[in-house]
Amino acid sequence: MSPDPNISDRMQAKKEVRRIKNLPTVPGIVAKISRMVENPDTSVADVGRLISQDQVLSAKVLRMANSAFFGMSRKISSISQALIILGFEVVKGLVLTSSVFDMIQKSMAGLWEHSIGCAAASGVIAAHLGRDDAEEVLVAGLLHDLGKVVLALNLPEEMKLVQDKVAEEDLYFYEAENKVLDFDHAEIGQWLAEHWNLPESLAEPMRFHHKPEKAVLKPEWTAIVHIADILVRAKGFGNGGDDMVPDISMAAWDILGLRKVDFLPILEKLEPKLSSLNDLTALN
Repeated sequence: MSPDPNISDRMQAKKEVRRIKNLPTVPGIVAKISRMVENPDTSVADVGRLISQDQVLSAKVLRMANSAFFGMSRKISSISQALIILGFEVVKGLVLTSSVFDMIQKSMAGLWEHSIGCAAASGVIAAHLGRDDAEEVLVAGLLHDLGKVVLALNLPEEMKLVQDKVAEEDLYFYEAENKVLDFDHAEIGQWLAEHWNLPESLAEPMRFHHKPEKAVLKPEWTAIVHIADILVRAKGFGNGGDDMVPDISMAAWDILGLRKVDFLPILEKLEPKLSSLNDLTALN
């Protein structure tokens, strides 16, 4: 009995993704920042000077730092100021996303908008919960769908099959990916996080934002990104690859201790942020 050709195709596609030679490398400046931050003798001014050497990147980071993401009461006018107010890790995340998301518009229309919307929603939810790491959670929301970019850039034919299956069978994007490839963008996101040596606080939301109950090290961050993803889909901000709005996982409710009455104030805070994020779509 000959093997199922569909199974063979999926296995081959998975092998291709695993050995992608041009898997995006972490931007050189991010690697340098990481090394500098690990050195106890590094000052804020040192890191600020490094980022400021790239004028285009600096402008993008400052634009994002002053956007509706953070809602700062005063304008952040320099990279050093951003480092002091937001912290090393948040600015490093902004540098990373500012570098990587240049690929977005070439891969999936609407994905950049969906990603910044998810980031804003993640920050709103974290702040509503009174968390002091809302800015870091925001970066996790910004990165959650990077696996889709890798898939689109490196397996465009398979991506087209996934998109066709979404349309033909009315599936969620990750369901169509699993039917075509036997894996999805969340798994690719995990491979990318490992390749970039990203912290688990970012890797887990990338891997488990559709299944928050599986997160172990950062279940709260993962649950927040899961809910943020769904809220932004419901608001129709950007496009994550399909037009469906899934139910929020009961595990996410339980992990965060959220109640239905929490959603009205969350939505009231999210609405103006989404409205004011439209200018960021011009970043790419």
